[in-house]
Amino acid sequence: MTVIAAFAIAGVATYLLRSSMVLFGNRLASSTGVESTIRLVTPAVLTAIVASALLLQHGQIVRPDFRGVLAVTVAVVAVRRTSHVGLALAVGLPTYWLSSLAIALGSAA
Repeated sequence: MTVIAAFAIAGVATYLLRSSMVLFGNRLASSTGVESTIRLVTPAVLTAIVASALLLQHGQIVRPDFRGVLAVTVAVVAVRRTSHVGLALAVGLPTYWLSSLAIALGSAA
């Protein structure tokens, strides 16, 4: 799948989801089946994004970079300990940045 096709599919899916909320929002709000399904979509999408960022490069499966694995590990531990998903971004990115800086400084020395 090309990048353009992936963005096109994501754009169409986003459009359909948003328009369905406008058109059918009142009926969907009372459905427990839809509510439980929507609750599972966000973690699945985030997992797919993170996994593809770690394991794919130019469409080929590659060995994950240490910095990415470290950042994801720290983010998962923070979320598991606090049950606050927002911390994943707050600790994951700085971990990645600091490990990148440490590697850059280590290779410059």
